[in-house]
Amino acid sequence: LPNDYNRFVIDSRNVSKGDIFIALRGNTTDGHNFVSDALQKGSIFAIVENDVGESKPVIKVKSTAEFLKHLGNFARNKINGAIFGITGSAGKTTTKEGLFLALSKRFNVVKTEGNINTDISLPLFFANEVSNLEDFIVVEMGVQKPNDMGVLLDVVKPHYGIITNVGDSHLEYLGDRYGVLKEKFKLAKFVLDRGSVCFVNGDDELLRLASNGLKGVFKVGFREENDFRLKILQENLDFLRLKINIQDRSFEFTLPYNGFVYNVGLIFAASVYVGVDPDYVVSALKEFKPYKGRGEKIKLSGMTIIDDTYNSNPMSMNFALERLRSAKGPIVLILGDMLELGESSNTLHEKVGEVISEINPYALITYGNLSKLMQEKGNANIKYHFEDSDTLSQFLKTFDFPNGTYFLVKGSRAMKMEKFVDILKERYKDEK
Repeated sequence: LPNDYNRFVIDSRNVSKGDIFIALRGNTTDGHNFVSDALQKGSIFAIVENDVGESKPVIKVKSTAEFLKHLGNFARNKINGAIFGITGSAGKTTTKEGLFLALSKRFNVVKTEGNINTDISLPLFFANEVSNLEDFIVVEMGVQKPNDMGVLLDVVKPHYGIITNVGDSHLEYLGDRYGVLKEKFKLAKFVLDRGSVCFVNGDDELLRLASNGLKGVFKVGFREENDFRLKILQENLDFLRLKINIQDRSFEFTLPYNGFVYNVGLIFAASVYVGVDPDYVVSALKEFKPYKGRGEKIKLSGMTIIDDTYNSNPMSMNFALERLRSAKGPIVLILGDMLELGESSNTLHEKVGEVISEINPYALITYGNLSKLMQEKGNANIKYHFEDSDTLSQFLKTFDFPNGTYFLVKGSRAMKMEKFVDILKERYKDEK
């Protein structure tokens, strides 16, 4: 390879001068059709497996997919720092972002961004973003179907693991929670087999049972037997005062947000374990802000909008609803379908409706086909259901919501619920 190349790219739209373009075959597109575009944009050459024209600067390989895999392995094997792998049904990104901040108080750290958590994006991450000067690399590892974690472990080879929880996610492919546990717990087995440690939510029943008796698993949670024991001293929607006990030591601190107590506990445990001073960890946690679309709280004209639109499954939905119990005003729920839940889909939507009834919101507004089941089971002062995005949008622009309303907007990624957050932000930004 030339010494002065910029980076490896698989999307010709993102090519910059000095890049090397890898022509991958996808399910719907073939990168070989875009080799000319990549070269015109400044790519030094392209890695191909098909003939694309004799005059073009290309390197031909047997398989571009295998080339990408070998590239990732080559880059990964040069790494000197330690890698944290993070998985779970909910809270992966929040934990990743918070751990990055905490570790950065003492170490040189790099993390995956956005949706970099697949066997295609992770090799590119190691090849492009890791300089080999880092002390730690923090990697999010998402799974959707059987053997996904095995594939990711072959790429990432983490030194430490964190498992946030096991819930009803991707059941269309994983079957049930036990299928989810089987796939995600491969992360713990991988690091334990290599003499390292894994941090898990000790209050999660399946994780607790799976890790009982395993040396190297540190449990975090409210149960007395956990290694890192949590206790909420005071809380509302805007702050959390937390106590963490570790053997004969305890730490108390206040955070300017709430709703992420297990994430905070896991971040604290992992950071302290690898040598970050607890005071530095607390400082980082105070700086942390919820990631966009993952519980971000927006206050406008006396209204509070909680943007939890990035994705949704029963566990993350219940977390979001639980967070609203301390709201000091009318609650309006704008909820979309939870997808990829397989045969359990109807039952799980109905169970969310039962949780909604416990909160007794001012308004329950549902959108989609499956969310109607939430409404049928859920109680609220007023209820509306929409199957059309435009009709719901118009409703949100005109309905007279009470002053001081707390809006929760949440649904699966494919429901594109962020559109409704934007409507609320636009409506209330200039109101006095």
